[in-house]
Amino acid sequence: MPMARFDVRTFLLIFGAACVGAAWATYQRSTTAPPYGEAQIPALIWTVFATPFAMFWGWFVARRAERWWAAFVCFCIYFLSAFVAARYETCVVVRGSFDLISCFTDTAQALALANASGHRIYFESIVALQLIAALVTALQRSVKRRTMSDASLRSAGEAT
Repeated sequence: MPMARFDVRTFLLIFGAACVGAAWATYQRSTTAPPYGEAQIPALIWTVFATPFAMFWGWFVARRAERWWAAFVCFCIYFLSAFVAARYETCVVVRGSFDLISCFTDTAQALALANASGHRIYFESIVALQLIAALVTALQRSVKRRTMSDASLRSAGEAT
């Protein structure tokens, strides 16, 4: 039966970097106000990009050999979270709580309300989604699986 060991260093580097990115994204979002002008576009881009970008660098420091895997996973988090956050905004903005029916029936009203609020729900939920994805990824990458227990490893070391 495989044994699992938790690597605290890897977890702290990956998730800690993601938290720094989320803090930067939240700060950048706080510097904007609707209606958005051209001067606010870089801050809105950082709001969407900062968490996966920082997570990549934390993962890169933790495990250099996995840099291409880290780049792929962080890109997927960045790319797919935008779609999930946009759909979530459509489902929530009309009624104020999640309603699956309004996701597909009240899209014109949802778009008008989201535009009026400056897509506040979208920008808040994308940071939360990316942070949840970073937590799951950091937990998954922090578990080291071994096929031998510590006792059998020690006894094998004593025999040599």
